[in-house]
Amino acid sequence: MRDQVLEKVRNTFHLRHSHGIVEQSRGAGALFKGDFSSSTTAGAEFAGSRLGLGVMHDLNGEVVSVKGTTWRVPVNGVPIEVSPSEGIAFGIAAHGGREHQIEIPIGSDMTGILSAIDAYLAGNHVDHEDVVCAVEIVGSFTDVLLRTEAPATFPNETLTEILEHETRFEFDEWRGTLVGFRFPDESDGQTIPGLHFHAISSDQESGGHVHEVVTTDVVATIWVDELHPVDY
Repeated sequence: MRDQVLEKVRNTFHLRHSHGIVEQSRGAGALFKGDFSSSTTAGAEFAGSRLGLGVMHDLNGEVVSVKGTTWRVPVNGVPIEVSPSEGIAFGIAAHGGREHQIEIPIGSDMTGILSAIDAYLAGNHVDHEDVVCAVEIVGSFTDVLLRTEAPATFPNETLTEILEHETRFEFDEWRGTLVGFRFPDESDGQTIPGLHFHAISSDQESGGHVHEVVTTDVVATIWVDELHPVDY
């Protein structure tokens, strides 16, 4: 019995460190239906993680987390560090895994970044169309368009309705970190399909959800992970 337990622990350790784990609190579909209540705390979701993103409870800012430090970006666009006890409505966090550095060509926009990630995955993973991929891109960018949003203005307002009045921030030149995930294109509404980034600047004076970006001088790292939904 003891040997079986030890073998299980070894297998779990190998899984977490070869592929990594992505933990997601709540299904994405709940947000679009207007449920912005707390699903967990920032500490429970992001402590010890490599990177993460999400949305604060009551839609009080977009969330970006880098190496366990978490910020929310309120409607004024200036990030505020989040305490571990604060609630989040939705979060995705990457833990463990083996780093893969990939080449992102200069001048790549969101489509180009996605193509570079997919090309690397296609060349290295048989099931590349079905994997979950955590992504970090650090460096200099141009033509950056970020967004955040204000809390709901009336009961049962959906996320789609709220985003019609989102707040946008444009930067001709910008330096910082993009963190996010490349989910499979097919989704049942519980995950966010495609490529999804949140960002924080090097000076921690700007950030939010990434609409547009063009790479200048960047270092890109990905981790291939297994998705573990926490609370649907």
